[in-house]
Amino acid sequence: MRRSIWIFLAAILLPSLALAWLAVRSARDQQVVLEHQQAIIDQNLTDTLARQVQQELENTRAEFVGKTQELLRTGAPTLAPNFNRRIRTTWPLAEVGFAVDTRGVVYSPMPQEGPRARTFRAENDRFLTNRETVVVFPFSKQQAIQEEKPAPTQNASSSLLLPLTQNSANAQQNAIHPPMAQNQLANNLFVQQALVPNTGQQIQRIVTPQKETSMQSIFSGAVPEESGFRHIVESGGEQASGSLARFLQDNLRLLVWYRPRSPGAGAQIFGAQLLQSAVVERLQPLLAVQVAPPASASPSPEYCLALLDDRGHPVAQSRPGFQTDWKRPFVATEIGDALPHWEAALYLTDPKQLTRTASTLQLTLALIVAFLTGAILLGGLMMSAEMRRQMKLARQKTDFVSNVSHELKTPLTSIRMFADMLAEGRVTEPERQGTYLRIISAESARLTRLINNVLDYARMERGAPPADSRPCDLVEITKEVVETCRPHLESLGIKIDLAIESDHLPIQADRDSIAQIILNLISNAEKYGGKEIRIETASHTGEANARQSTATVAVLDRGPGIPPSQIKEIFKPFHRLDDSLSSGVSGSGLGLTLARRMARGHHGEITYAPRPGGGASFTLTIPLQPEAARV
Repeated sequence: MRRSIWIFLAAILLPSLALAWLAVRSARDQQVVLEHQQAIIDQNLTDTLARQVQQELENTRAEFVGKTQELLRTGAPTLAPNFNRRIRTTWPLAEVGFAVDTRGVVYSPMPQEGPRARTFRAENDRFLTNRETVVVFPFSKQQAIQEEKPAPTQNASSSLLLPLTQNSANAQQNAIHPPMAQNQLANNLFVQQALVPNTGQQIQRIVTPQKETSMQSIFSGAVPEESGFRHIVESGGEQASGSLARFLQDNLRLLVWYRPRSPGAGAQIFGAQLLQSAVVERLQPLLAVQVAPPASASPSPEYCLALLDDRGHPVAQSRPGFQTDWKRPFVATEIGDALPHWEAALYLTDPKQLTRTASTLQLTLALIVAFLTGAILLGGLMMSAEMRRQMKLARQKTDFVSNVSHELKTPLTSIRMFADMLAEGRVTEPERQGTYLRIISAESARLTRLINNVLDYARMERGAPPADSRPCDLVEITKEVVETCRPHLESLGIKIDLAIESDHLPIQADRDSIAQIILNLISNAEKYGGKEIRIETASHTGEANARQSTATVAVLDRGPGIPPSQIKEIFKPFHRLDDSLSSGVSGSGLGLTLARRMARGHHGEITYAPRPGGGASFTLTIPLQPEAARV
C-alpha cells in the first residue's frame, strides 16, 4: 500500500501539480500576450490607413497634373500670369496657385490678387526664386512604394536625417519662422525637436503609443532635407511633378508642382499650395473604410481611428464626438513625408476591455486547472480507497481460505474418527453408538452446508442464472428446515421455537434456495445467538395494492447483537465479526451474503434489526402470490 502511494505521488500527483503551477504561471502572462496580439492586429489597421493616405495624396498630385495639362491645352500662352485664378476656379483643392520659371521669375500669383496671394508671396518668394534653401519634406510616388517595405531599425532610421551645420540650422530657422514668431518658437517643444534638429539628433514623434511594435516607433520617420526649389524640380528630369511639405509659422504647408516639357532656360513650373481643410475632407472617408475589419479577422475591441496633425490634434476621426488623450493612442503609424509628423492613430473606446478579457481568460484557465487538479486528487483518493478495499478483500479471502480449510478439516476429522470407532467395533453400547451416529450425521450436514455455501457463492459470482421458480409454501419450507435443525440444536442445548401466524403462505420461488436462506439464518443464530432461537412467520397485506402483500420469516436470538458500525458490513462477502480460528466460532463469512443475494434474486430482502430485550432479528421478506393476498 505504501509503495503504491509513493508511485502515485511520483508518477501522477507531483507532475500534475507541476503542470498546474506552470499553467497558472502562464495565465499571468495572458494579458501581455493578448494585448500584444491585439496591438499587432490594430497596427495593421493604422499601417493600412497611413498607406492609403499616402496614396490619396499621390492621387491628388496626379489630379493636379491632369488639371494643369488641361489648362495648358486650352490657354497655354496666357496661362502663367492667370494660373492662380484659373487653377482655383477649376480645382477646389488649390488654396493658391503659382507659376515660376527656372530663371527665378514669378508669374503668379500677383500681390494684388488678395490677402492669400500676398501671404504666399511673402512666405515663398525667396524659396521659389532660388535665393535661399529651406528645410522641406519632398515626397514622390517612388518614395511611397519604398515606405511600404519594412521599416528600418532605430539606428538605420537615424541615418536618414541629413546632418545640418549650425549656420544652416540658423538659416533654416530664419527662413521658416520670421523674427516675430521667435518667442512662440522658443516655447514650442515640437518645433525645437522636429523642425530644427541638431546634428545627428533623432526627432521624437508627437505621440507616444501605448503599445510599441517596432524599434523606431518612438522616433519620427519623416526625412527632412535642406534644399532649394530649383534643385527639387531639376532632380525630376525634363518632365516631372512632385509634392513637398514645409513648416512656416509653425504651420504645415503642402505644395504640389508640375514641370511640363519645355526646353530652354526659361521653362515654366506650375504649382499649387493645397487647402488643408479640403485635403482632410478628402481623407475622411478612408477612416470609415478601416472601421470594420474583414470578416476573417479576429474579433477586435471597439476602437476609434483618428488622423492627427503635426500638433497631435485630431483633424478626422471615425467616431465623431469621441474624446481621449490624443497623444496616447493604443497604436499609431506615421503618415511619412507626404504629411510629415501626421499620424494615423487608433484608440480603444474601452481601454479596460482587454484587461477584462485577459482576466476572464485567466479565471477560466485557473478554474480548469483547479478542476483538473481536484479531479486528480479525487481520483487519487478513489484509487487509494479502492486499493484499501481490494487489500481488505484480499485479506478476507485469505482468511476465508484459512477458515474453510479449518471448517472442512474439523467435520471430516470428527466423521472419520467416529466412523472408525464404529467400524472397528470399539463401541459396543447401543446408546454410545447412537450418539456417535448422530454426531456423524450433524457433521455431515455441517459439511454439506459449508460446501453448498461455497458453491452457491461461486455460481453467483460467475453470474449464473437463478434456479427455476415454482409455486411453493413458505410455512411448509420453514417447518422442514426447523425440524431438520432441531435435533442438532437441542443437542447443543439451544432451545428453538416456531411461531406460525398463518398455516399457508404460497410464494413463487425456488424451494431449495428459500430453504438455504432460512438455514443460513438459523446457522448464524446458532453461532452468535445464545441458547434461545425463535422463528416467526407472518404475512403483511399492502394498503394500496394487493400485489404489494409479502410473507416474512424472522429468526430472532438472544445473543449480543450487531454493533451499529458493523451493520452494513455483515452482508459483505467474507466479513466476520470474529475470526473463526481465534474465536472458536465456525463459519466462512458467506452465510448472510448468500442469504441476501438469494432473497433479492426472488425480489425479496434480508434485513437486520435489534431484538427488543436484547439480541438480533434477521427477517426474510418475499412477495406473496397475488391469489394468496386476495384470500
